[in-house]
Amino acid sequence: MSDDPQLAHCTARIGTVLRGKWRIDSLIGVGGMAAVYEATHRIGRRCAIKILHPEIAVSKELRARFEQEALAVNQLGHPAAVNVLDIDTSEDGSPFLVMELLDGESLGKRAHRSGGIEERELLRVVSTVLEVLDVAHGLGIVHRDIKPDNLFLTSSGGVKVLDFGIARMKQGGSNVRTRIGSMLGTIPYMSPEQIAGGQIDGRADIFAVGATMFRVLTRRHVHEGSTESELLIKMATQPAPALRTLAPSVSPEVCAIVDRALAFDSSRRYPTARAMREDIERFLAAHAPPHAPAPVSIRADVSSAISVDDPTMAAPAPGRAMQAPMIVSVPPQSAATSPQAGSSSPLLMIAVIGSFAITACLAAAFFVVRSRDSTEEARESADARTSQEDEARGSSRAMATSSSTSTPSSTASTPSSATSTPPSTAGPSSARRPAPNSKYRLLIKDGKYPFCVTSKLKYAYPVRTNDEGVKVCSGTPDGPIPIDGLKAYHPSELQWE
Repeated sequence: MSDDPQLAHCTARIGTVLRGKWRIDSLIGVGGMAAVYEATHRIGRRCAIKILHPEIAVSKELRARFEQEALAVNQLGHPAAVNVLDIDTSEDGSPFLVMELLDGESLGKRAHRSGGIEERELLRVVSTVLEVLDVAHGLGIVHRDIKPDNLFLTSSGGVKVLDFGIARMKQGGSNVRTRIGSMLGTIPYMSPEQIAGGQIDGRADIFAVGATMFRVLTRRHVHEGSTESELLIKMATQPAPALRTLAPSVSPEVCAIVDRALAFDSSRRYPTARAMREDIERFLAAHAPPHAPAPVSIRADVSSAISVDDPTMAAPAPGRAMQAPMIVSVPPQSAATSPQAGSSSPLLMIAVIGSFAITACLAAAFFVVRSRDSTEEARESADARTSQEDEARGSSRAMATSSSTSTPSSTASTPSSATSTPPSTAGPSSARRPAPNSKYRLLIKDGKYPFCVTSKLKYAYPVRTNDEGVKVCSGTPDGPIPIDGLKAYHPSELQWE
C-alpha cells in the first residue's frame, strides 16, 4: 500500500469503467495535474486516458486549460502531435481526454537510460519538433512547455509532441488567464520574457527547444540553482553559457545553432521555428547553416585555434565586455635569405606596441566603470541611511501622537512588525512599507523590477500593478507591498550582506 494518498487514489481507479465503455487497465504515470492510464474500449480498442485530479478539477481555470489541450491538438492536425480522440467527464466529475496509446519512451528517459543521445539523432528529433511548432505558431498557438519529458520517441522511430494543455492560443479555446503570481511552464526551459511575465510568441518555444538540446548535450540545465527562487532569478536575468564551454566535443555548427536559440534577447534568436529547422537540416545534409553566425578562428600560433561565436549569438554576462571576433595570424618563419626577413621585425614591434596600447585603454575603461559603480553604491547607501532616518523620525512622530490621543485598546492594536510603518488613510500608498535593508528587496534588471526577493534568494515574488495603478510586490505572506522604499538588489549579487 502506497503512503502517497494521491498515488493511492489514482491506483484505485484500475479495473473501473469510465462512462460504461472505457476499462482502466493500468497506471502509466501521475503528474501534477493529471494521471495517465492505459485503457481498453468495450469494442477492443486500446488507448491512453488522461484524467484530471479531483482537487484540480474544482478550478474552472484549470479545467479550461485541460480541455484546451484537445482544441489545440485538433487545430494542429499534425501527425507528430499526439492525437486526442475524445473528451468527457468521469462519474466523479473529473474531466478526461482519450488519446492514442504510444509505445516508446520520452526523450528525457532515453537520454538518462542510454547516458546521452548521439548528436545527429538529437538533431533529427528536434527537426520534427520544430516542424510541429512551425505549424502551431502559424495558427497562433505557443506550446510554452517544450522539454525532454514532453517529447516522446516511439518504438517505430517516430516523434510525438505531448502536452498542449498550457498552450497560449490567439483565437478559440477558453481564453485562460494566469492568476497573479503563477507561471505556466517548467522553469529550466522557460525564456527570460516568459519568466518575467512579458509578452511571448513563438520565440519562447525556440528558447525551450535550445534549452532541451542544451540539457541533452551537456547533461545539465542552462542554469543551476540551489533553490527554485535562485534558479528563477538566474533564468530571468543571466544569458545562457556558450554550449562549447560545457560540451567541447559537440560540433561547432551545432553549438552555433543552440547558442542562437538560447539568445537572452528574443530578437537575436531564430525568428521562426522554420529558420532553425532549415539550419538543422542543412547540417544533417553536411551544409553550413546560413542563419546561425559561423564560428571564427582566433589563431595565436600555427598550432592552436579557438572557435568563437559571433557576439550577436547571446547577450554578454553582466559587467563583461563583448569581444569582437578577429583573426590574428603569425607569419611563418622563413630563411635568412628571404627578402622579407629584414622587414618583419619593425612590423612585429608595431604589433606589440599596439597590443600594449589596447591593453592600457581596456584597463583604464575598467577602472572608470568600477569607479562609477562605487559611486552608485555610495549613493545607494546614503539613500538607505536617509530613508532609515526618515523612517525613525516618522515613527517618533507617530508614537508621540499615539501617546497623546490613543486609548489603551488602540495602543494594543498597534502593529508590532519592525518592517512596516504605521498605516494611514492617505490612499493606496498607505499599505505597510518595509524599511530599507528589511525583509524584501527589489531585483533590478535594465531599469525594470521583475521580482521582489527575500534574503539569500530564498523566495521571489513577482512585481505587479494593482487596481489603483500602484506597483506592488504581490503574493508575499505579508500581502501586496508597495515597492516604494525597498532597497535595490542587482542580479550580479548572489546574496546580500
